[in-house]
Amino acid sequence: MKKLITAVILSLILFVFAGCGSAESGNRVPNSQTTVDDILQSAAVQSEASQSGSNTVSKNETSTAAEGIDVDLTVLSSTMVYSEVYNMMSMPDDYIGKTVKMTGIFTSTHDDTTGNDYYACIIQDATACCAQGIEFILTDDSKYPNEGDIISVVGVFDTYNEGQFRYSTLRDASIV
Repeated sequence: MKKLITAVILSLILFVFAGCGSAESGNRVPNSQTTVDDILQSAAVQSEASQSGSNTVSKNETSTAAEGIDVDLTVLSSTMVYSEVYNMMSMPDDYIGKTVKMTGIFTSTHDDTTGNDYYACIIQDATACCAQGIEFILTDDSKYPNEGDIISVVGVFDTYNEGQFRYSTLRDASIV
C-alpha cells in the first residue's frame, strides 16, 4: 500500500513539473503579471472586432466613458464580474479613486460593537454558489432599498481601517 501511495505522489509531482518550463521550451505564460483588467480589455476588443470587423469602441464602452465610470461591472458576464470583484478585494490599492458601477443584491447589517450600519451590494458567481460584496456609503440620506432587492450602485472605490482590519467601500455612492 505504501508503494502505491508513493507511486501516486511521485506521478503527481512529475505531472506538475512537466507543465513547467522556460520561455524557450514553449511556455506560453508571459513573465509579466496579467490582470483581470488586461483580460477584460482584450476580450472587449476581440468581441467588438468580431462583430463589426474593426477595432471600434462599443456603445456600452462609450456610454460608460461618458458617465465617468472607470470599472463598469454591469456589462460583464457573471463569471467576469465575480473575478473582477475578487481582484478588487485582493488588490484594492489598484482601484482606489476609480468610479465603479455594479448590480447585485442589496444587504445590510448592524454591528452592535461599533453601533454602525453597513450596506453592501452582493454579486454571485455564475453558479450562484459563491458571493463577493462591496460595501457602499450613499452620498445623502437617501432611503436604502429593502433587503434582497436587486440594485445598481455607482461610487468611488476606497478603503478604510476599522480596528486592525482594512475594508473596501464605494464612497459617495448613489443607487441608479
